[in-house]
Amino acid sequence: MNTGDWDEQFDALVERKTREAFAAVIAPMVTARDQADDSVAVIGNAWSRAMFGGLFYVSPSSAGDLPSTNLVFVQSRDGNTVADDPSTLGGGNADAHLIYEGLTRVAVDAVLAGSRTVRRGTLLSIWRPELVALRATMDLPRHPVQIVATLDGIALDEALMFNVPELPVILITLARGAEAMRDALKTRPWIRLVVMESAQDLPAAFRELRRLGIHRLSCIGGRTLAGQLLDAGLIQDVYLTTGTSTGGAPGTPFYDKPLHGREIVRKTGTGPDAGVVFEHVALSS
Repeated sequence: MNTGDWDEQFDALVERKTREAFAAVIAPMVTARDQADDSVAVIGNAWSRAMFGGLFYVSPSSAGDLPSTNLVFVQSRDGNTVADDPSTLGGGNADAHLIYEGLTRVAVDAVLAGSRTVRRGTLLSIWRPELVALRATMDLPRHPVQIVATLDGIALDEALMFNVPELPVILITLARGAEAMRDALKTRPWIRLVVMESAQDLPAAFRELRRLGIHRLSCIGGRTLAGQLLDAGLIQDVYLTTGTSTGGAPGTPFYDKPLHGREIVRKTGTGPDAGVVFEHVALSS
């Protein structure tokens, strides 16, 4: 493993993502409904309030032994979430830079994704300078901890996030996955393992995440992992953006059951994002 090459790729990615986020023209969102009360906490600064059309809400930190977890998805107008390029679902720049790589993860300790969501050059972070500054006011590290769920293991030599020592990583896996990655993990002491007894043991894995200092968590899918988390009652907030385009793989909703919760806010896009709808649903405990 040539750490120098990975460090150069990391620096280049951070520079590129920051440049692209700063250059993106974000049309402000407007509030269609706001039903927040004292049961939710608020996040925001002057820039985010202007762009989001108000404060962003999150469930309070859990007093128990589990992290407070949100789930973030963008879907096409006809309700599909799987696409080689999520931007084709029509969520627009506000979804991409203000919500997805922004407010939904600006206050979290870690971002969780399934192994199929993680690509070679993936880094689960925020990039807009105004949101980087907001995160800094919360005394949080520049980048959240990267968490990847993989049942069978993942090729650690092939993805950037596993090869930058200053970037903490947690892998949630089974015994067979841990064994498959055993040799690669020997040279990566900054990667921690959470080993489940079975694929249905996500609650125990989340309790271990809390023990490791993960108090707030954002999950970005894929939809199989999202469904398991919802079924296990591990999600408090769902942030769903419905884009303006039809498409995506047919029959791929982020969840195939009704959500039991209450709508906190509904926002709509403006300008080039007109027709985009954002919903925050707080799930019933």
